[in-house]
Amino acid sequence: MTNLRAVGRSYRTFAQVAFALVLAAVVAVALWWGFLREHAPMAARGIRVSADFAALPNGPAPDSFAGGQAATVVTSSDPLKVQDGRLTYQPTTAGSAAFFSTPDLGSSVKNMGARFVFRSSGGAGPGTQGAIALVVSRGIENRVPPMINPLAVQLVVTPINWNISVLRSDNATLDVVAADFFPQPLREDGVTSYEARVTIDGAQVTLDLPGTHRIVSDPRFSEWQGSFATFELYSDHGTTDSIGAFQKIWASGNKD
Repeated sequence: MTNLRAVGRSYRTFAQVAFALVLAAVVAVALWWGFLREHAPMAARGIRVSADFAALPNGPAPDSFAGGQAATVVTSSDPLKVQDGRLTYQPTTAGSAAFFSTPDLGSSVKNMGARFVFRSSGGAGPGTQGAIALVVSRGIENRVPPMINPLAVQLVVTPINWNISVLRSDNATLDVVAADFFPQPLREDGVTSYEARVTIDGAQVTLDLPGTHRIVSDPRFSEWQGSFATFELYSDHGTTDSIGAFQKIWASGNKD
């Protein structure tokens, strides 16, 4: 009986010592983790770029944003130009496209937007709808199209409707996540201006468009996030499409 009591006391002593050692280890790890978090560098903040074409004279598209950040300008055929205070072009062939892209924003794109107009092409055929697009990608190259896939966001706006899609690779097809028609068609008079805003928060994208406010969710928005923003003009039918023109554009890697 005495031996059993001695064994019991020894076991309790061992258990108490073991518990004390484990507790000390937990406290030490917690203190060390707190030290690391306190002294860890903060995540890099992105930059914001913008361009207001209203104050620029007629001529070729600028090669930089208002803050001096370099812009990448790529077109399929017809050059981008500033005309009457707007960045635009005059498409002469079907499938004509023009792109004005940001440098690396230093962080994934959190928001981007544009103030724009649509104007008549002046062509002899029946009027068709051109488009503007706001695109988020992993990089930019000097090619057509310049965006490096995957595309986390591609918002396309025409005078009658809009759609938001994602694209995994060059060989894939655009996967439309959401689409709708505008309550009222946008004017194509070259005067009436509209705004399109895209706010990205992880897997959720908020769209603010003429007469439309929509929240869209898809995990690929977050999984394929990129730090480059592109502003695109596109004419599927060439000379009969209405033509988009940007008055002002902006993009940011910060939640501002």
